[in-house]
Amino acid sequence: MDTGKLLLTSTGLSSENIAKRFQSFFADSGSQAVAIITTAAEGKEQNKYSQLAKKQFKKMGFTKIDFVDLETEPTIDFSSYRVIYVCGGNTFKLLKFARKANFQSSVNNLIKRNGVYVGVSAGSIIVSPSINIANEVEPDSNDIGLEDLTGFNITNLIILPHYSPEVEEETKAFETKYGVTVERLNNYQAVLIENGEKTIIE
Repeated sequence: MDTGKLLLTSTGLSSENIAKRFQSFFADSGSQAVAIITTAAEGKEQNKYSQLAKKQFKKMGFTKIDFVDLETEPTIDFSSYRVIYVCGGNTFKLLKFARKANFQSSVNNLIKRNGVYVGVSAGSIIVSPSINIANEVEPDSNDIGLEDLTGFNITNLIILPHYSPEVEEETKAFETKYGVTVERLNNYQAVLIENGEKTIIE
């Protein structure tokens, strides 16, 4: 693997094709450390999807798997991790605490050292230029009152996870309003970004 990768998904590694592609990045998964970011998930590491992610990594042969909550561990050093997996949940909450933890810098450093970032739903949205889509298309509740919706801008893609035809009109209206193209991902698709190239996995 000669460069870092962004694997942006709706449901993580639950699709067989996405899981296979992810596994292909590692010759020896057992020696690589994984951080599962639970900040946005209701119930944090006790959330069933957080636990499912850990089981999936174990099944793939990863042995060092840590749950990390940016809300309570904002100063954590991610330099020993080869994989950062960001669980879904409330996008506004995730971005708020990710900012406080300077998580954008951690993700950029991960990519520079040939690591893999796996975004799940909200975790896929925050690496875009803006999280505005979470405010307008099937919106999350912004209970924390986040006003600055600027994302990490690690990719210029605007990701819409959990896409279904029922939200197509809303999505088109969003595209027209902001002059953007939305990358629609259903629950079985992912976008892989490496070397600036985009590949759809389904």
